[in-house]
Amino acid sequence: MQDDPARARLRFRNARLAGIVTTVGERRIPFEEEGNQLGLEPAEITRLQRAIGLNARHIVSNGETTVDLCEASARRLLEGLDVAPSSVVGLILVTQTPDYAAPSSAIELQHRLGLPVTSMAFDVRLGCSGFIYGLAVGSSLVEAGLERVLVVAGDVASRFVDATDHTVAPIMGDAGSAALIERRPAESRYELYSDGSGQRTLYIPNSGLKSDPRDEGLPATMTMDGAAVFNFTLQRVPDLVKDILSFSERSVEDIDFFVMHQPNKYILKSIQKRLKIDEAKFPMSTQSVYGNQNSASIPGTISGFLSESYQNSCLTSLFAGFGIGLSWGACVMETDRIFAPPTFIGLERQ
Repeated sequence: MQDDPARARLRFRNARLAGIVTTVGERRIPFEEEGNQLGLEPAEITRLQRAIGLNARHIVSNGETTVDLCEASARRLLEGLDVAPSSVVGLILVTQTPDYAAPSSAIELQHRLGLPVTSMAFDVRLGCSGFIYGLAVGSSLVEAGLERVLVVAGDVASRFVDATDHTVAPIMGDAGSAALIERRPAESRYELYSDGSGQRTLYIPNSGLKSDPRDEGLPATMTMDGAAVFNFTLQRVPDLVKDILSFSERSVEDIDFFVMHQPNKYILKSIQKRLKIDEAKFPMSTQSVYGNQNSASIPGTISGFLSESYQNSCLTSLFAGFGIGLSWGACVMETDRIFAPPTFIGLERQ
């Protein structure tokens, strides 16, 4: 019998999630309208609406960037919690669409938010699993001694897709989120995974310094092997959920909400059925309303559909992110009436 392999497992007792805010792009694109522009037949539009939940997506306008969306969310979060920027000494920006390849966009955001120069700020280049990784790193910093850390996660995914590619473009939305972690008693546990052998399952060719003959002539836009992504998800995510429940010494019944990355309703429905989780605990409409929000999809789901529950209740939640990398991770977390207003649309106050 082989020994259990080493695992990236983390447990925190003094890192509390204080609040979450999500801001989406102000431009709403109905899928029916977009499908017609892409030349899809009415029957195909209806089939995609029913099969994977395509309905609409929100994207930015006027050249807005990931940093713009995350700044709006962070300002709204700090104001809502009555937290002075000067008291925040850590900033983690999780994104695949930074404002520049260099320098780190987190440092630009630190300046724009007015965080002190005595704070630390850095980027994490992850996508679908990024919010989980960001929370884990932020909680590590808080557990190690920092009082407050901002974890901002977002992507302007509409910028890295080919607008004429009907298999990818209508799926992607733009969103930026902000979460604040404070040094206060709270229990959370994490499991994190990665498998670089699947990097070409979902990737952007010719988008960095590497020149790969296999990518010759390909545009620098998102390339997706849909079947491989689906198989990866069904292979990894059910076991991920079971493993984090075991590590957290919890059962399905102990969890109030299972908040997953939101690729599309068909994938989420498949996971929910395999795990036999009550639909009331398993939101799966985010992509249908806002588009696939990538690294912001977990906070986006809380803001979009669970705001009242998180603001008014003490909850035990399971968060799970999975996708590009390939990378996946989950956490079980206790929260106590956090600041979680409904989704903001656009940068200006509504």
